[in-house]
Amino acid sequence: MSLLGCQENSPISDEKDVEGFFEPEPSDWVNYAKIVKEYMYHRTQAVINDDINILFEKYPNLKENIDPEKGINVEKNEVESLNQGFDFVDANYNIESYERIKVKEINDNEVIVLVHGSIVYLRDDFDESGGEYLIKVFLKQNDHQWTVVKTDEYTIPEYKEWLQEKNQ
Repeated sequence: MSLLGCQENSPISDEKDVEGFFEPEPSDWVNYAKIVKEYMYHRTQAVINDDINILFEKYPNLKENIDPEKGINVEKNEVESLNQGFDFVDANYNIESYERIKVKEINDNEVIVLVHGSIVYLRDDFDESGGEYLIKVFLKQNDHQWTVVKTDEYTIPEYKEWLQEKNQ
């Protein structure tokens, strides 16, 4: 009899990046990826429909502590700015188009998922808007259910610093 199935989940590698994120073990990856994809679905639907309430109804905590200068919970700003002069008909997102998701555990009920992916919106003139994004998605677990409670998108200066540290 093997105890392999009884061991505690551990990261794929013990190697952490400069901010303490690591690639999650496969079964954890499946759970976190699903949650992030659901968030991205609601986020892109809010933009396509020019209705931030689509996102806020699912994730009410994202209405709070909005800080565009720090990149905190900026989805409302995205909906407003992208819908000035454009009408969107579709969106595609890939949560791992640049690299696999990584996780930082805060405690048993809180994690941060680092997502380096892309969002591309199809406009009604069939041109595209969007591109690369780097975002921390904060998850909290209540009654064995994870939910998004905060997002922190890297600002351009933060992104440049992150790239510099990553390439050292």
